Amino acid sequence: MKTIGIQIKRFPYEEPYHLRLVFSATNRVFDGLLEYYCGPSDLTDIGKALRSFPTKVPDQYSYEIGSTKPEDKSAYHFALHAYTTDMSGHCALQVFIDNNRDRPDEGACRFSIQTEPSALNRLGELLLEFAKLKHHELNWTVSGEGDSLVEKQSRSTEPTARGDAS
Repeated sequence: MKTIGIQIKRFPYEEPYHLRLVFSATNRVFDGLLEYYCGPSDLTDIGKALRSFPTKVPDQYSYEIGSTKPEDKSAYHFALHAYTTDMSGHCALQVFIDNNRDRPDEGACRFSIQTEPSALNRLGELLLEFAKLKHHELNWTVSGEGDSLVEKQSRSTEPTARGDAS
């Protein structure tokens, strides 16, 4: 059975200016994977927002890159939305992935991972450390038992999939 969480793998590209990442996430019912490109500052911004989320109830935070609008001619659309689910401060992280491909290669998913604020805060701290580009893999789980930053790149030097969402 899959562990609820997120994995991000970093592959050498035009660092330190542009990062080539493979993002995968699951809530055990749905999962998705997308190779995308961003700057280290994107990871820092997400990390800063999540390490202190929520700041009030209700609260929300959104990060988006790319677009699903055909006129924007974006290669993909990737979004993370953190939000509170009740007045007690319980939270969820919504993942949205669309590879913007035509049939039969299309792929898109949208799902939420229910979590506690402390778990999102841990993810924020992991992202801030990952943005320093000293690690090649980030693993975050809702429970915290699978959290890790891996320094060495795995044997595989290329992602196994590009822009797949299931």
